[in-house]
Amino acid sequence: MTKKNMKSIVSALSPMAGSLPTQNVQKYPTKPEMGRGADEPIVQFAFSLRKSQRRQLAHLAEDRDMTMRAFILDALKERGLDVTEEDMLDLRKCR
Repeated sequence: MTKKNMKSIVSALSPMAGSLPTQNVQKYPTKPEMGRGADEPIVQFAFSLRKSQRRQLAHLAEDRDMTMRAFILDALKERGLDVTEEDMLDLRKCR
């Protein structure tokens, strides 16, 4: 493959890559009453779990009527992470 062909492929795929979740930094949903951090971008963070741990996490969160994200943030808050009420919102409803 020549350099020219590679450049055309990169330029053709770049717009699509920008829309992929791993390339997309989303703004936090803003409301006038939202406090600190409302204008701070949300970045994606991933880690691996065994399949059985993932299922257990889903059940634990569901039992507490929380999303897995909120469940994890709540656990991290107990360990000292600065977590606001806005951080606990279900972002799936904002999309």
